[in-house]
Amino acid sequence: MLFLILSIMVLAIAPFMAKVYDKSPHFEDTLSGFLLIVLGGIVLAELMPLSYANGGWLSIPLALLGLTGPTLIEKLFHKAADGTHQITLIIGFSGLLLHTMVDGASLNEFKSIDSASKWLPLAIVLHRIPVALSVLWIIRPVFGFKAVWMALSGLAVFTVFGYVLGVQMESAMNSKSFAWLQAFVSGALMHVLLHRPRRDHHHHNHQLMEQFKHWGLFHWLGVGIGAVTLGILAYLH
Repeated sequence: MLFLILSIMVLAIAPFMAKVYDKSPHFEDTLSGFLLIVLGGIVLAELMPLSYANGGWLSIPLALLGLTGPTLIEKLFHKAADGTHQITLIIGFSGLLLHTMVDGASLNEFKSIDSASKWLPLAIVLHRIPVALSVLWIIRPVFGFKAVWMALSGLAVFTVFGYVLGVQMESAMNSKSFAWLQAFVSGALMHVLLHRPRRDHHHHNHQLMEQFKHWGLFHWLGVGIGAVTLGILAYLH
């Protein structure tokens, strides 16, 4: 129960960091590099292997559809670009909700998981920090600060939901349909992470190489911090 409470409390870091985010463009740059590495690592090293293990080869094209589908739609229907991006963001965020629910179940049942480390609850609490910051980073520019609070509340509710159901969710979480859904929304989340616009741009950029060409010292500082964070989380798992 202690780690459940901590995993919810740590979500409050996002509103507190909002003031720093507003005052410092360098913080945004650092956060960009940090979240791309940490959340990208979670998707590629945790969510996708799990989806493939439970859902088979079909998980791969579904993830690619989530990743590239929005870009294709926006190129074909220019007027629908903003709406498509918003829908993709919501789908990507639903991936975080699913992952949060699984984390909640793991907090309840980790002692019965043979492969789980004794540090797993701590790892779950710590990796809530980048999850909370990602809400600030990807949702606030599009939907505003009230939406950040709503999203954080959703993460808290889904955590409790997973914790309460616990082992009862195991069969559902290991099903092919859940794996396919997780693969698709993981791809959508990667799309949002890769194509998020800067605060001084009105539209998101689909030219990835152009974005990376403008990366500076603080972006790469975030990448370094993110790599260290991923290493710590992997060790604790």
